[in-house]
Formats: sequence, structure tokens, C-alpha cells
Amino acid sequence: MSSINSNNVIALDLKDVQETLFTPLCARADQWGRPDAIVEDKTANELVRQLPYDFEKIRRYPNTLTGCAIRAAIMDGWICDFMQTNPEGSIGLLGVGLDTTFERNRQFGNVDWFEFDYEDVITLRRKCFAADPKRHLVTGDIFNTAWIDRVKAIGNGPWLFQAAGVLMYLEPEKVNDLFHLLGKHFPGSTFLFDGCSNFAKKNSHRWEATVRTTSAQYHWSIDNPRLLASKFPGLEVTDVKYLMDHHRNQWQLDTRFWSAVLPKLRRAYHISRARFLAGPAE
Repeated sequence: MSSINSNNVIALDLKDVQETLFTPLCARADQWGRPDAIVEDKTANELVRQLPYDFEKIRRYPNTLTGCAIRAAIMDGWICDFMQTNPEGSIGLLGVGLDTTFERNRQFGNVDWFEFDYEDVITLRRKCFAADPKRHLVTGDIFNTAWIDRVKAIGNGPWLFQAAGVLMYLEPEKVNDLFHLLGKHFPGSTFLFDGCSNFAKKNSHRWEATVRTTSAQYHWSIDNPRLLASKFPGLEVTDVKYLMDHHRNQWQLDTRFWSAVLPKLRRAYHISRARFLAGPAE
């Protein structure tokens, strides 16, 4: 059964960082039907064919699309691990955009899904996706903690939170606030997030689709995500994966060459899995 809402699907006038949601959607959609597909996402493919948005301007940056597809595949694997261990737990998707993680993974458990974003994005999600009793939409600013009691009243622990394509657009102090918030209010939770190196942030205006095609900018970067454990007591970074180590055949030929000889390019984008053992110190 399709979870696409068959009613009128129209794109809202999204601006700034909200408009970046079309890039990972396009990345997953364009994998559909490929014999070497990184991620299988029929829902994304259906959405891209319905939404009146200029996806061709995004497709001029194929490396960005490859990276987004790899990120989805790696995070899906970690989500599947979580759901198999915690089939009655809860998952929070921060800055959800038009993410289809629910569609790709709901069969692995009976978890409750909480999808967080600004009101204009959630309005778009309501138009694009059919309602589901296990899917809960949460609007507003994640740093307004009124949502915490509401989601805890519905969802059971353990919790997993995912921030895919989110942190690099936040100011560094906001990233710090997010780690503190999750560690304080959801001790024992798992946190999946991606980021970029300082080198990638400085050069994002040259090759990154979301920066080149929208008004969004990168603000946060970190070369080694494992160092976050020393900054946030109680945080354990258990896994770090670098995008350019995966699916080398789908990266552009020049990128394959230069990332093989320049470690700073090969380690430009990373995905991490972390766990809050206890609330970070205030």
C-alpha cells in the first residue's frame, strides 16, 4: 500500500534551509531502478515525479546526490539495527524535510515515528504523505522544549534520533545546544547525525548542491566527530563512516581520483552513530 497522498500535491514556496529538502529527495529518487542502486526508495521517486520543482538544477551536482544516497543507506542500516533490538521503541527524525525513512524501514518494528520540522515543511508533508497511526508530526523550533513532554506521553523508550543533513546548517552554539538537549532529556538514546570537515565547509560554495542552488549556508563543521565525546560528557561516538569510502563507482571520476590522493577530500563528509550514556554536564 502506497503512503503517498493522492490528493493535490503542490510544492510550497520554501526558502533558505527549508528548500534544501529537495536535494536528498532527488538523490534517493534517482537511485530507483538502477542496477547498482545505493538505496531503494520508490516513494521518493513517485514524489519527485509529482512535485513541480526544478530538480534539474540539483542534478547538475551528481556528487551531492551520491553522498545523500549513501547517507540514507548507512542510516537505514543503523535504524534497522535499532528497531530489531527495540521493536517497541521510538524514533525522532529532526529536520525531517521530505524524508522517507518511515516508508523504507517501518516493516522492521512497531516503533512510533516522530517527524520534526518547521510549520511550512510539515504542511508540505501533510500534502505529500498519507496519515499513519505510527507517524506523528511535530512542528516548531526543536529548541522550544515544550515538545518533549508531548512526545514522551506517546512514545516509549529507548529512543533513536536522526539528524540527516541538518547540523551543518546550524550555528555551532545551536549544535552544542542540541547535544545538551538530547543528552539531558533522553539519556540512553541513540543519535545518528552527519557533518562535514572544515575543508568541506570552506569549499561548499564550489560543489555542494544545497549551497549552490539555495540561500542556505554551512555553519558547523568538525574534522573528527569522535572528539565530540570529550566535549559532551556522557556521549559515546560508537561509529564514524566517511561517505567517499562507499560506493566508489557512483562518485564522479575526478572525485574518485582526487579523493584517493587527498585524504582531506576523502574525509570531507562523515556520518556518525552516538549514544548518550548520561546527560551532558550543564
